[in-house]
Amino acid sequence: MDLIKQLQGISYSLVFGFLFTFVYSLINRVFYKYHKSIFRYFIQIIVGIVFGYCYYLGLLVINNGVIRGYFIISLLVGYVLYLNYYSYYMFFVIEAIVKMLKYILSPIIFIFRKINGIIRRMKKVIRWLIKEKFSN
Repeated sequence: MDLIKQLQGISYSLVFGFLFTFVYSLINRVFYKYHKSIFRYFIQIIVGIVFGYCYYLGLLVINNGVIRGYFIISLLVGYVLYLNYYSYYMFFVIEAIVKMLKYILSPIIFIFRKINGIIRRMKKVIRWLIKEKFSN
């Protein structure tokens, strides 16, 4: 493998580690309410698999998919750089993204809350009717 491909692979790994950590932080912030939920763990596993696959596809384009140790080290350096130097600044970006998502999804959430209220009311009425029917 020539030097150009090695430098491309190292820089790709560095940027990918940075980007992966940013997206992982964003997903953790979006699903903050579900901190002990199987749903959140499932989403994290799916994101990890997708990013691993995308990382390998990028290396496949750059150097025919050869994974070297220094690529993994570069990936970890990107992770550490994000956590130590950029996570504080990106926190504000993540909060802006979450606020924008909440604004965009608020009509949908409103409709689902109304439907949920109607279903709960119907359950109460049905329980009351069953109770009245079998109590006589």
